[in-house]
Amino acid sequence: MNDRFSRDWHGRERSPKWRDSNRAERSDRPTRRGRDNNYSREDGRRDFSKSRSDRSRRYESGSGWSGGGRRRSGGDGRGKRGWNSDNSRGKGKFSDRRSSGKRFNDRARSDRREDRGPRDFRKQNKWDSRRNEPAIPMNVKAESLDPIARKALNGLNADNAETVARHLVMAGSLIDIDPEAAYAHAQAAVARAGRIGPVREAAALAAYACEKFPEALREVRAVRRLTGEDSLRAIEADCERGIGKPEKALEIIGDTSTAGMSVGEQAELALVASGARADLGEPEAGLLVIEDFLDTRKVEDDEVLSRLLHVKVDRLRELGREEEADQVEAEIPAVPEPLTIVDFDEVVEADMEYVPSDLQGCRKPLSQNFELALVDLDGVAYMGSSPIKYADTGLMSAKEGGMELVFVTNNASRTRQEVKDKLAGYGIEVDEDKIMTSAMDGVAILKEILPPGAKVLSIGGNGLRKAVTEGGFELVESADDRPAAVIQGYDPSVGWAELSEGAYAINQGAAFVATNMDATLPTERGFSLGNGSLVYAVEHATGVSAKAGGKPFPGIYRHAVELAEGSKAMCIGDRLDTDIAGARAAGYPVLHLLTGVASAKDVALAKKEERPTYLGLDMRSLLEPVPGPVKTANGDWTCGSSRAFRVERGTIQVDEVPLEADSVTLKLDDYRALVAAVWEARDNRDRVTVPQIEVTRNPEVENAADQEATPEQEADDTEVNE
Repeated sequence: MNDRFSRDWHGRERSPKWRDSNRAERSDRPTRRGRDNNYSREDGRRDFSKSRSDRSRRYESGSGWSGGGRRRSGGDGRGKRGWNSDNSRGKGKFSDRRSSGKRFNDRARSDRREDRGPRDFRKQNKWDSRRNEPAIPMNVKAESLDPIARKALNGLNADNAETVARHLVMAGSLIDIDPEAAYAHAQAAVARAGRIGPVREAAALAAYACEKFPEALREVRAVRRLTGEDSLRAIEADCERGIGKPEKALEIIGDTSTAGMSVGEQAELALVASGARADLGEPEAGLLVIEDFLDTRKVEDDEVLSRLLHVKVDRLRELGREEEADQVEAEIPAVPEPLTIVDFDEVVEADMEYVPSDLQGCRKPLSQNFELALVDLDGVAYMGSSPIKYADTGLMSAKEGGMELVFVTNNASRTRQEVKDKLAGYGIEVDEDKIMTSAMDGVAILKEILPPGAKVLSIGGNGLRKAVTEGGFELVESADDRPAAVIQGYDPSVGWAELSEGAYAINQGAAFVATNMDATLPTERGFSLGNGSLVYAVEHATGVSAKAGGKPFPGIYRHAVELAEGSKAMCIGDRLDTDIAGARAAGYPVLHLLTGVASAKDVALAKKEERPTYLGLDMRSLLEPVPGPVKTANGDWTCGSSRAFRVERGTIQVDEVPLEADSVTLKLDDYRALVAAVWEARDNRDRVTVPQIEVTRNPEVENAADQEATPEQEADDTEVNE
């Protein structure tokens, strides 16, 4: 399938959710699209910021409408959409029509107009209709459009190409938020450039999103005529289902060649075929479609697998095989919820134009908005052997309020029981089965490459050794035992002898796995060598690169979610290169706290892939609403009760006054607004001078806390006076 629309308008791969508004309805029929909880206006801001260029690749498992959009239905055919990228604009070939010769004579313009003859009022009416086009915010740029789609507009004049591109950007941005608005923008693009293939493809996707199935079919066929491509076959088949023609849907699928299709694209066809069979009253045949697909293809994408298994559950229940359905449902992999979207209420109330930012907000306390928190240990729950203020009270208050906690650590040296005991010493109570270590993640990698019972040489502490044996492997002590793999994790006892033993085994052909690649480890005295630094030594000696687990790789987060009951998860961390990058790679929103490694300045200068979703001071931020940044009409960024921040020629300005000090103290909302301003400037490739920043709690929040404590203080004073 064509994948030019497989990304959102800033180039990032997307996984929108398509759910039925009524779960009691048949989940494999196209029904009125319901709102996902992640798209509610209370859930904060959506990240519409530009993506870094190295992520502008095509999404491997789907294209156009298909791919990773998780779906709990069989054959809705809905999934990834978007018309955009962050590549630079290409000028239209008619962008400059100035003539250098005597192309026109020197008569007056009015005289020339008289020679044109009668006006074509059909053309005039066409242009008059454009006055009713939906408005496009000024900040929406044609440069955001996918370069392939943008290139297709080159035959238009420059102004028209610019407007069409911006309409397509808006359609791609709105299709999962407001399909009708996306449809209006797509139709405006069609009115201007109806013979351009990508424009008609956008119209097809928008009509499909609005469940205008006959119109979507017409547009799909128009795309085929204009481009010669059969890139929307699954959508075409599902539209036939939508108008009550499941036999035609099956005919389309049967005539479609899967040569060159990815597994995700083929899965879309299987989902539609299964739903069409169910429409015909043949749930047994629909079940066989899914089972045959799963038996003959290796589905590695958890989202695609989840959707296939959900459909299998639907077919089993239709057949009355409830026990089997329950078993399959229990095997469905956990898939992260998509990040929250724009808080449109906040933008409207502020009477400001929405401008995207990686930084988001949430009107409800985060502990109430998410079911599960994946919490880092060092730098968040404690620092080395010292407690972190408010970590215990913040986490326990969130837990008492119904939030589930799973602790995730890159430290492989401790067993789960040892981690539990250490947390208990700081007033944080947790069940042993709610702890995920990088040792466990490393063993998960071993299970992917070794048979059960294989010999493994462990370089690390008791936590790693226990994880290896609990994983079903035989633990050996020497390279002379011919281990099938070496697994290396951090432990203070690891030295030259242990590293050399691992090198001997690897040079003899053993696989090499590392529990994590942290270069440093925070301690009370500073930063000591981490496991990654020691792994590099073995890699340098052997020339073999380790298969690494832990953060910032997404596997450890997804395994952690499997330990919990809640599915709507967020992460909490302090390190940008591990906690934040790993959470983003796994698809989870993440709260950064200033209690550990990364400073406020580090956050402001963070790489795109290491930017947190929310910013907090300490664990009390988990219990509070998080205001989102808003850009005002005059170009300033504000957030909650903050002052106005902007970046001019690399210098940060606060209320139009340059921030020239080497270090500053800012309240939390000021810090958030500053970060939004700096991120925007850096996205525009500006070099920004950022001072050292000390962040304090918002005074209004502190005052409110003091007022709540006043009655108790007054009671204490009364007792003293008596």
